[in-house]
Amino acid sequence: MARFWDIAVKNFKIVIRDRMYLVMLIIMPIMIMLLVGLAFRGEETIKYRVGYINNDTNPLSRASEFIESLETPLAEWNMADMLTMQQYSDLSKLKEDFRLGNIKGGLIIYEGFSDPTPIKPANVTLFVDESDISAAANIKARIMIVSQLLFNPQALQQAVYIKSPDEPISVEFSAMNFMVIGTLTYAISIISFSTALSFAKERQSGTFSRMRTTPMSTMDLLTGGLISNVAVSLLQATLVFGTAYALGFQPMGATDMDKLVNMLAAFAVTAILAVAFVGIGLVLAAFAKNEDQAVGISWMIIIPMMFISGTWFEPTDPTMNTVAHAFPATYANKAVRAILARGAPLASMYSYIIALVVYAAIAYTVGVFLFRKKTA
Repeated sequence: MARFWDIAVKNFKIVIRDRMYLVMLIIMPIMIMLLVGLAFRGEETIKYRVGYINNDTNPLSRASEFIESLETPLAEWNMADMLTMQQYSDLSKLKEDFRLGNIKGGLIIYEGFSDPTPIKPANVTLFVDESDISAAANIKARIMIVSQLLFNPQALQQAVYIKSPDEPISVEFSAMNFMVIGTLTYAISIISFSTALSFAKERQSGTFSRMRTTPMSTMDLLTGGLISNVAVSLLQATLVFGTAYALGFQPMGATDMDKLVNMLAAFAVTAILAVAFVGIGLVLAAFAKNEDQAVGISWMIIIPMMFISGTWFEPTDPTMNTVAHAFPATYANKAVRAILARGAPLASMYSYIIALVVYAAIAYTVGVFLFRKKTA
């Protein structure tokens, strides 16, 4: 029995003496909870931006009153402000902003809205971001309630026509499309973990010391690791999209050619993201003293990144949305999700793609520099 106790004490002392491991044990749960709290603290009532077009030219129209009541409900209704209404004059521009994720829904008011009869379904059309379940439910409910209170308090019938996602002219997209992109980003992020682990293992086993006696250089090994990891990332993308297709995933695009181009763009972004994660992995491997530390540090980076970068859901806190730009996954999520899940034009995503390219170049250059310096 004493021997078991001695082993337990020995293991405990190892943990205490390994400061990096101890920090991970203590800091990791605190950091995750802080990130969750900061990412979703937001305002007590989340505000959603909804675009609208008012096509009712009747001077007696109550359309303006309707829009004002949506943005600032009457005091006697006892409703918190939830919607920020943004006016558009062009339907194509409204749909473009919707695909880019700049607004969560679109409201179209047609001629005849000011008809003296109760508001008719044909006079108002609403489409919402179906991938954001909370936003979709809240926007639909608010618009339905306000329209009934304002025009016909006793009416229980649907007062606003809500377009269904399967209509040919619809611009809605599904929650599945949203999650497929997140799954892809998460799969690629594991490359930073595998890179940090493999290179930390090579350094710990003395591979780099033995390499100095051969014609092969450290840079040869790093370049080989980069090529193999990018190849693995493309394979991961193929598996993710292949499985998603089997389950009903359909990329957005006006034509089949657009869909093909968008899919090729997604694979290109995947390769660039892989380079960024390899760079991050090299930085982590440079500071990790052994394999265990490489594993722990990697997950300390990957998990917060998934919370903040919009991989599974969009943070509601503005500050955390700003912090998210410190992670390459943020740019990849925004670009690929807009292209494949919302049908945004590829050219409209150039700023995110350029930012990701710059990030990948810097991350890999810094990673190579630090790793070579630590193994010199």
